[in-house]
Amino acid sequence: MLKTHDPTQILILLIGGCTLLLYGVKQVTDAMERVLGSRLRLAMMTLAKRPIAAFVSGMIVTMLTQSSTATASVIVGLVSAQLVPLATATIILQGSAVGSTLVVQLLAFHITDYAQEFLGLAAAFALLTRRKALRDLGRGVFSFGLVLQGLAMIDASSASIADSSITNEIMKVLSQSPLVLILLGMLLAAVFVSSIAAIGIVMVLAGAHALPLEAALAVTLGANIGTTLMPLLTALNRGSIVARRLGFIYVGTRLAGVALALALLNPLAVLLTRLLPNPSTQVALAHLGFNLILAIVFVPLANSLADFATRLLPEPEAEKKLSVRYLDPNALTLPAVALGQAMREILRMADFATEMLQLSIQAFEDGTKDLPKQIGALDNQLDDLETAIKHYLIQLNDELLTEEQWQRELTLLHISTELEAIGDIIDRQIMRLARRKRRKQITFSPQEWNDIVTYHGDVLALLQQTLTGLAAQDPTIADAVLSQRQSLNQIKREIYLRHHQHLSSGNSVSLNASSIHLEMVNAISRILSHTCSIARVIETEFRSQESTPSLRDATRTGNSKFKIINSKLKTISGGLNPPLIVDQ
Repeated sequence: MLKTHDPTQILILLIGGCTLLLYGVKQVTDAMERVLGSRLRLAMMTLAKRPIAAFVSGMIVTMLTQSSTATASVIVGLVSAQLVPLATATIILQGSAVGSTLVVQLLAFHITDYAQEFLGLAAAFALLTRRKALRDLGRGVFSFGLVLQGLAMIDASSASIADSSITNEIMKVLSQSPLVLILLGMLLAAVFVSSIAAIGIVMVLAGAHALPLEAALAVTLGANIGTTLMPLLTALNRGSIVARRLGFIYVGTRLAGVALALALLNPLAVLLTRLLPNPSTQVALAHLGFNLILAIVFVPLANSLADFATRLLPEPEAEKKLSVRYLDPNALTLPAVALGQAMREILRMADFATEMLQLSIQAFEDGTKDLPKQIGALDNQLDDLETAIKHYLIQLNDELLTEEQWQRELTLLHISTELEAIGDIIDRQIMRLARRKRRKQITFSPQEWNDIVTYHGDVLALLQQTLTGLAAQDPTIADAVLSQRQSLNQIKREIYLRHHQHLSSGNSVSLNASSIHLEMVNAISRILSHTCSIARVIETEFRSQESTPSLRDATRTGNSKFKIINSKLKTISGGLNPPLIVDQ
């Protein structure tokens, strides 16, 4: 590209180059996300158990997406959903930082001289192929060509800028203020959402002598901090304490490295000048060395950093039972992962429901007037989880689901509904009875209270057994649960019979005590029905793994997903459980 001394042309080249660079970075990241996004996330999750593989995966993902910031944002999402351990995510981020420096090395070899040829070949590739994945890949390569073209335009304008006496005076002043230069580098990396683009500009300006080496190194250090800002904001917006810990580690390691490098800035510039004659290559080598040293120091300390961050940012008591922990929107493109995350949330629902049922019998004892409030809070969390799980699962694209996954989705929806119904019975019916008993100072006979406690304990044990079968995905446990239902129904009938005999014997029993006793037994019986409904679904789902063809065909005839889900839920439950009616 021709050099120019016309101020208007210089301004056009500079602004146009920056705009093209910004657009190219965004397009190449979007294109690679479309082509490889789900595969890259899956690869990072798969390699999470191997530190070296995790480090290499971070490097490769960044080289493909041309943005360590984009890679870091993805990792924040994965660690928020607890798909990747915190220590492993730290290693991946260090690999991502090194990966960004490898792309910068290409720029040091004056690859911008071939920007137009790069654009032409990539455009031809995108136009001639008919496969969508290859077209997207061609567009990604074309977008990288736009990045190179933008850098070439900045290069063309920088020679004249470097010759300006005004520029020289500004650079002399800035060279005395490395902190200002670091802030400038942070701003560049934040604006371009890519340290690669920011370092590319620094290399171009340094190569044209528009930026002294020491100043260029300070801006480079700032860019290494700036690239952490977007992931940090993502971590804060996630609301996950684990994501905030990762953001703290990522920013903290960068700041520690920059602080040390800043103290050695002058000796480092002298050393690079002696080793290499080209300023662009000096900046590229410094960038590579900085990130390699950080990786060498901090990768072996990943577990220690994770432990330190956990101690520094402990999980607040209010968040220990946070409504949603695992439902990561980024996993929706991977149905198997999304269904697994929904199952993890359902198991949390199961814990809440079990805890509520365990506490419910204590609410009838003296000195436990605050227990209904505690159970009400648990029920609110149960309701929030059920709503979140349903909202999450209905966002899955039916076209991406296999028959087995589609069946699993409906099963999870059904189980979450049953658990929420159990919570409602405990909170709205059993707790209402407990408050009424305490308010009217009602007492049960020892036999009647023993009947309620025994029946409650049997149903609680059956619920725990059912949920163990759900966690283990074992249909034989569900079979064992269903085989006990008949005997528990017989126990219920015997309790009713003894109660009526007690009334007929002429014993002094208040109508309020009798009403509470019968309603309590009925409420526990309804919990039993919902428990057996869950067991039936577990037995069906994990034994056959086959979906109903007629329902699958219905999705192709244009019925809404909600209608299909509702019809399937009715099929699974068999119309067994009546609607929940609450006595106000």
